[in-house]
Amino acid sequence: MRIRNLFALLCTVITLQVSALTLQDALQIALKEDPGQKIYQSQQGALIAKGNNSATLADPMIKLGVANLPTDSFSLNNEAMTQLTLGISQQFSRGDSLAITKQGFQLQSETVVFQGADRRLLVKKTVRDLWFNILFIEKSKQLVSQNKKLFNSLNKDLASQYSLGLIENEDLINADIELGLFDEKLAKLSQQSLTYRSLLSEWIGPLAYDKLSATIPVWADTLTYIKGSETHHIEHYELLAKHPKVLALKQNIFVAGSDVDLAKQSYKPSFKVELGYGHRLSKFDNGKARPDLLSGFVSMDLPIFTDQRQDQQMIAALHNKGQKQAEHRLLIRQLNAQLQAEIVNYQQLLSRQLRYKNSLLKQAKSRSRAYVQSYQSNTRPFTEVIQAYMDELNLSIEYQQLYFDGLKSLSKIRYFQAL
Repeated sequence: MRIRNLFALLCTVITLQVSALTLQDALQIALKEDPGQKIYQSQQGALIAKGNNSATLADPMIKLGVANLPTDSFSLNNEAMTQLTLGISQQFSRGDSLAITKQGFQLQSETVVFQGADRRLLVKKTVRDLWFNILFIEKSKQLVSQNKKLFNSLNKDLASQYSLGLIENEDLINADIELGLFDEKLAKLSQQSLTYRSLLSEWIGPLAYDKLSATIPVWADTLTYIKGSETHHIEHYELLAKHPKVLALKQNIFVAGSDVDLAKQSYKPSFKVELGYGHRLSKFDNGKARPDLLSGFVSMDLPIFTDQRQDQQMIAALHNKGQKQAEHRLLIRQLNAQLQAEIVNYQQLLSRQLRYKNSLLKQAKSRSRAYVQSYQSNTRPFTEVIQAYMDELNLSIEYQQLYFDGLKSLSKIRYFQAL
């Protein structure tokens, strides 16, 4: 049984090493290991704790001392009013200020939740963009390698023809130069791939340097939304109103409203209750002990002159709420314009992809074949054959660039969709 379990574990490890890492797996790893989420969780916990603390009355005050002590003798039992005092006092806040303050901290903690959700969307978008950059480079390397093999074969034919005296040395030199340029292109692409993989390792660790799956997500929900926006020319405010970034700013409006409610409480009085007990050590002339004394007070401040304090606090709170409302409206307008621009960008990229696929790539391939035939018939110089093949390669790479730019555009639209 132990041997069987070890064998199963070994098979699992081998499978994980051989199979390519998928984009979905990378996203899950990035979200799970993102330290930013820990920051928001800690911030939320701190705000909730502050809210609970703010909802509690101030600690009561205890007072110990001596009252009415004669300065001529400093005796505790000579004068009738001399007493040892024990007092306790409690301060009460204005109106419902404690409950409103707690509510304000609770609203702030909910804002942090939305900020954390927006962070998750940004992490997903970042990982997707890096992923597509790497896949584009790998596809480009594949195209360059294929063309290098073709030129290798062509170079061997040229060397054979040169040995028979059928071609000039110049053609062979040009072929050798182009082969060297292919190696330079591959080295440059490898450098770019390592750069993007290093950036991706911030999110998924060493797995960024493993083989990545070339499977491309479908994202039918995003394509459907784009198609619907094309048909109905809709604004995107209804969609964006549910975005975490927008909800966070909307939550700030509620926080500012709580500050307004708190400012209203400043017009109400605050109270302080005090109880005191005085123990007298002196006695009557007949030797009988004097009675102890009990005192109680209620203190209240009266916010009568409010123009320089309470009124200004209210004005500041109202302006702050107005600012948050304006920021919310501004953000939605900005996001609406950005989303519309990104949809247009995707549509243009798709149109250009079709032009490359249906026209330019086919024409470039036909031209390359025609130039080879012309060269073999000694009607066209070899340099033009090389240029035709390089143009075809460059067009193929440009098409791949457009294709992956389209995927990154879809990824950005998914960010606006909160997906």
